[in-house]
Amino acid sequence: MTKPLAMQKGALDIIAPLISVNEPFTNPLEVTYKSAKQHRKAVYKIARFFKKEFQYDFVQYGYDGDEKDELHCAFLWIDPGTVELATEFRVPCVGATCFRWRSNADDSPLWVMDWIWIHPFYRRKGLLTAAWPQFRDRFKDFVCERPLSEAMKKFLLKNDG
Repeated sequence: MTKPLAMQKGALDIIAPLISVNEPFTNPLEVTYKSAKQHRKAVYKIARFFKKEFQYDFVQYGYDGDEKDELHCAFLWIDPGTVELATEFRVPCVGATCFRWRSNADDSPLWVMDWIWIHPFYRRKGLLTAAWPQFRDRFKDFVCERPLSEAMKKFLLKNDG
């Protein structure tokens, strides 16, 4: 007899990948090519959600978390209500973004926010707004990869002028 979907291992991962974290962290959690495989896999799963929602041809993160770009820097947002539990239990990831080091049209290297996806339930709840100063401090004058969603255009007008 087959178990109902809600009982099968990984059923919750369809909606929000679950991860555990071994040490205290700030939300969002930084993920690099050296990070735990489960964290990189969570970024990959969320990149798949991004691909599906925005109808891209490919997933913008290495298959199953095996990202080859050693310079990339991704971030995972953990459900804010579970951050304090993350060192004891597996917690849901509700969003991710990925920054990449690129050259622009005049070959000046710069950081690019390659993509960002936040679960619809968590959108417009301040997750990106809270992280924005950290991103600007870390990646300076990064640009957001085009095309931009209408929501992202409004966010940038509000936060970057």
